[in-house]
Amino acid sequence: MLISDLMKGMDLPINMIVIVAVAVLVLVVTAGFFGGFFARGIGDIDFNKAFDGACNQLRTSYNCDPERIGVVSVLYQPPGISDPRSSFTLGELCVQKLGQGDVKKGVSVGSGRGNEQATACARSCGCAV
Repeated sequence: MLISDLMKGMDLPINMIVIVAVAVLVLVVTAGFFGGFFARGIGDIDFNKAFDGACNQLRTSYNCDPERIGVVSVLYQPPGISDPRSSFTLGELCVQKLGQGDVKKGVSVGSGRGNEQATACARSCGCAV
């Protein structure tokens, strides 16, 4: 008898290790999907779609006039609002786009902050103002 035969213990074939690793990966991805980890970006997609629609309206209908951001409105349902037909102005959407908070009814970059915020909002739409 050789020493190598005596030293032989339990060994796992490489195929078994690969199968276990893939199974663990599938479990982690499944748990992340059902836990909402992958669904976080859906709200951002809806917001960007609404913001782009409002910007398009500002560019085409109002020739990028920053004073009109309170007139341009689109349908958007932010998280926490139950009414799916909520209408928000571009000024209200710009609050979130410019990093000043979340979208709320009545809170606009044009209200009480002066023309600088309205111009920054129009610039975030791609307007050269």
